[in-house]
Amino acid sequence: MEQGLAQTGSGFIDIHCHILPGLDDGAKDMAQTLEMLRIAAKDGVEGIVASPHIKCGVYDNSRQTITRAICGLNGSAKKNGVELYQGADIYISRGLIEDVRKGVLPLINDRNYLLLELPDYVLPPISEIEKMIAGLKVNGVTPVITHPERNLAILEDVSIAGKLIKAGAVCQLTAGSITGRFGAAVRKASFRMLKKSLVHAIASDAHDTRRRPPILSEAHSVVASKFGQSLANDLFILNPRSILNGDPLNGHYPRA
Repeated sequence: MEQGLAQTGSGFIDIHCHILPGLDDGAKDMAQTLEMLRIAAKDGVEGIVASPHIKCGVYDNSRQTITRAICGLNGSAKKNGVELYQGADIYISRGLIEDVRKGVLPLINDRNYLLLELPDYVLPPISEIEKMIAGLKVNGVTPVITHPERNLAILEDVSIAGKLIKAGAVCQLTAGSITGRFGAAVRKASFRMLKKSLVHAIASDAHDTRRRPPILSEAHSVVASKFGQSLANDLFILNPRSILNGDPLNGHYPRA
């Protein structure tokens, strides 16, 4: 379900947000979804990739359920000055590449990036993840690794993220990791990744209105203060827009 594309706006593009009501552990109902939209709009967000979990046996969402939910929200989103786009936070699985070939998984805005979630604690062998990344790339899809800084193995050794980037992946940090919402260790790992140019985008990964709201401005200010305004704009605006539009990241592409 390809929507009108963000082209030249200066607002934030949030490529990872659990804003659709009742599809996963994100927004629990329409009232919470609408409040999340209002919060995001007030914070300067102009585009949101609605990305509920897809995890077999836990969150069995599909392209159809996500498309249907977005269609039901488009009017309310536009009233708030926000454009919604299709996506999903897809848990890594053996059948991932075959599902991509079949076209059953929602890519970001039906283009050629895919949000890929790793386990929180124990990673599969890195060589196996690298093979999966290569397989996705052969099929024209670039995986965006979601919140790698909150994975225990990467938190302790950010060079793992560098290996995944060399294999062809993109890394997306969570805004709350930058501001300390997930604790000091995750914040330090996030800063290490930023210093080592292992970050391509920062998104809200919002799940609700209070504990994990769709706010990006606070993290943007932290990154601008510590690493410069240019990098902050790359990670919150320019790169997310390129991902949304299916474009290469070009000069805004950190290298491991």
